[in-house]
Amino acid sequence: MAQNNSLVLYDVHEAVDVCSNVGCVKTKATPSRLLFAGFMAGAYIAFGFIFAIVASASFHPELGTFPNLSLFKLLLGAVFPVGLIAVLLGGADLWTGNAHIVTLSKMTGRASVKDVLYNWIGSYTGNFIGSVFLAFLAVYGTGLMAGGLFKDVLIGVGNYKVALTPWKALWLGIGCNWLVNVAIWLYIRAKDTAGKVIVTWFPIFAFVAIGFEHSIANMWAISASIFASDGAISWVQFFHNIIPVTIGNAIGGFLFVGFYHWYLADGRNAIKELIDFVEVLALFVFIIVLIPAGIAYALSGLGNIATWLVPLIISVYGVVMTYLVRRAL
Repeated sequence: MAQNNSLVLYDVHEAVDVCSNVGCVKTKATPSRLLFAGFMAGAYIAFGFIFAIVASASFHPELGTFPNLSLFKLLLGAVFPVGLIAVLLGGADLWTGNAHIVTLSKMTGRASVKDVLYNWIGSYTGNFIGSVFLAFLAVYGTGLMAGGLFKDVLIGVGNYKVALTPWKALWLGIGCNWLVNVAIWLYIRAKDTAGKVIVTWFPIFAFVAIGFEHSIANMWAISASIFASDGAISWVQFFHNIIPVTIGNAIGGFLFVGFYHWYLADGRNAIKELIDFVEVLALFVFIIVLIPAGIAYALSGLGNIATWLVPLIISVYGVVMTYLVRRAL
């Protein structure tokens, strides 16, 4: 009997090797390419969120014409995956995926701590710029989220997110990026395009319907809420959510997907890899999350001017840091 060699999935060792190669390529990108790819990823995720609100708004449990919490969540989850599918098939650079992919390159010896830090700073900055640009497009450009039910649902989503306690936001971030990177892992293991789309869709559907927190999606949702609410939601509140969710996303993607699969395939010097991850995470959070949060706080007294000045200064700061870290490698 002839052996069927057309396997649908890679095995764990092959998948770790593929992920490691992908992550290595990401760390070698020039700053301009990394930032541009990050911009596109932030925009794609924002498109998914916009689509999700448009599809589900009528079923919002408090604001909708046909209030139904379960149906609202199911519709949010059902259409949101278009964003991540576009990221993966379109070759964009999403930071939440890099928490898994690029750290795998570090654990397999194909990247250094500095390489990981460079990629994280550049992709996160690009994601932020893309998200804010799509927030402008949704509220001021197209006016889609500037009034009516869509605006009310958007602001409701933003208010919910900024009201989360740091502890809850941290764990919601862990759960989110665990599932997001399960989707990416399955995407990499699948060998044909149709299979990649299908295996990506289910985990993303699950994380959105459950209500987990994704830092890049929140960049769009909260910044769009700031614009739509005329500053009733502030950039300081933005960081109340983004700081713990970002930390949670990093832990969820690295520990429960990247580190787990690497440990199954190799696992040597595991304690050292955990320590290196904590080092990278601490530096990353300080440089590209806490300092921008301080900028937002320092400018918060400027009123409506801060609505535009804060994202502009943070974007410029992130771009400069991307180039500086790259030069330091």
